[in-house]
Amino acid sequence: MFVGPASTLIVSTVLAASLAACSVGGGQPSSLPAVSSTVLSQATPPGSGLPEATGVAGIDDPDPFCASWAVYSGTLQTIGIAHAFGGLAGGDLARLELFAAASLIDAVNGIGSRWPAALVAERSVVLSDLVGPFSRRAEKAMSALRAAGLTDDEVAELRIAWRATLRTRDPRAPAAAVPSAPPTLAAKVNSAAAAFDAAVTPFAEDPSLVVDSVSTPLTDSYLGAHCPDLASSGVGDAV
Repeated sequence: MFVGPASTLIVSTVLAASLAACSVGGGQPSSLPAVSSTVLSQATPPGSGLPEATGVAGIDDPDPFCASWAVYSGTLQTIGIAHAFGGLAGGDLARLELFAAASLIDAVNGIGSRWPAALVAERSVVLSDLVGPFSRRAEKAMSALRAAGLTDDEVAELRIAWRATLRTRDPRAPAAAVPSAPPTLAAKVNSAAAAFDAAVTPFAEDPSLVVDSVSTPLTDSYLGAHCPDLASSGVGDAV
């Protein structure tokens, strides 16, 4: 797992609270997916005298690769912390994933389409084994949304709502609020969430999302060196 100095405490707390008697590592599914750099906090250490940063750092990075990775990691962090600490019912957790799904898929596609030449040796393993499981789960969420009748314009509304969620996320809050939507869209999302919640394993219990055994040292190093906002929140700091 990638753990930056400022995020070690939050990660340890998340794991302790959510795993309880479950095993972490060794290939065993846990109640919070071991998602590499994706469940890290950007929290400012207590008593530092510095203001808490609001929003996911790096989503507006001028480097499209870094920006896509920030949306990807920030999305999984937001969902993972909501599952661990948010106190949301299953339907609300499913709704959170549905609002995030299009943006998460876009982010993974952006990572793949802007892949640096220096990392060509790891492209396949990252896209297939590291970020791929989360994209494939998001594709299932998108299928549920389409089955509920969402149009392209309505999917675009979800993208806008999720970007706003990432931009305003409070690192001190245990969970992001499920975004609101106009009544017609909200009804479709609710219908899709019910179907999605019934059809898939909950996010924090999905064994396909346990990716801590995937080794990508070149990518880790590149993110730490070339994406300063990600590096400041611990992404790319392999421990």
